[in-house]
Parts: sequence; C-alpha cells; structure tokens
Amino acid sequence: MEQKSNFWKSAALYGLYIGVAIVLFFVILYVAGQTFNTVLGYLTYIIYIAGLVMVQIHYRNHTLNGEISYGNAVGIGVATMLFSGIVTTLYNIIIYKVDPGLIEQFKTIQEEALIAKGLSEDQVEAAISMSMKFMSPGFMAIFGLVGSVLIGTILSLITSIFVKKQSNGDAFDEAMEEVKNEEK
Repeated sequence: MEQKSNFWKSAALYGLYIGVAIVLFFVILYVAGQTFNTVLGYLTYIIYIAGLVMVQIHYRNHTLNGEISYGNAVGIGVATMLFSGIVTTLYNIIIYKVDPGLIEQFKTIQEEALIAKGLSEDQVEAAISMSMKFMSPGFMAIFGLVGSVLIGTILSLITSIFVKKQSNGDAFDEAMEEVKNEEK
C-alpha cells in the first residue's frame, strides 16, 4: 500500500515542480513579449523530459529499491504530467483572463498563418470563428489536461526506455542452475 501512496505522492510532487517550472518559463516569455514564439515554446519539452526522467529515477531508487519496469516508469511519467497539466492549465486560464489582449494576438497570428496558406477571406473567418469557440476556460482546461497527458504519455514512452532497470542476473543464475541440474 505504501508503494501506491508513494506513487501518487511522487507524481503530485514532481508534477508540481514541472508545472511551476513551465509556468515560470511562460511568465518569462510573456514578459519578453514572446508568448506565441513557437521556437521558444519547444524549449518546454526539455523541461518536460528533464522532469520526467527525474521523477522516474526518484521513484525507481526511493520507492522500488533501484528497479523499475518499463510499465511502471511510463505510469509514473503519465501521472506526473497529469499534475503538471493541472498547474499549467490553471496558469493559462488565469493569464487569458488577466490579459484578454492575448486572445486578440492569438487571433491575429492565426489569421496571418491562414492567409499565408492561401485560404480565402471567408475560410479564414470561418476558421477563426471556430477556434475562438475553443478559447473558453472550460475548453482550455479540457484541452490543457488532455494535451498534457498525451504529451506525457509520448515522452514517458521514450524516457522509460532509458530509465527502466530490472535485475536480469537472477534469471541468468536460475537458467544456469537448471543447466547444471540437467547435466547431473
């Protein structure tokens, strides 16, 4: 039972750490006027990956006695990203309420991108109208959480490859013992 409580405790704690790190990064981007800079936005993946590896290693070394299966590593990563998603989603809802001009900036950037793709004015208006429906706090919360868990799943599937650690020595020793017994 303690292993299960440590699972959620580790996931919540590291999810909070990752979420706060991402929010601080977003605040820096906001202050610098780079909120919608996609290139800088990709740096969040470095924060996510570092946080996931840290929680997976911590959980492996402190809860599972130095061993973790691939599935357990993925599980702790996804749970961590759920908590991280809660923190970052709350930030996004708050920042868009505090600064409604961000929605207009987002709208302008979208319009320019759609026009650059060669869409007609009617198509651009329809696309913008549709996307603005999803800028409500409810939709932002749903998409933020689902997106965070989805990203967490993908990144955890990758990081778990490098973090998993299981003792294979016992299986080898058992196989060798069987071979010795058969020879007798």
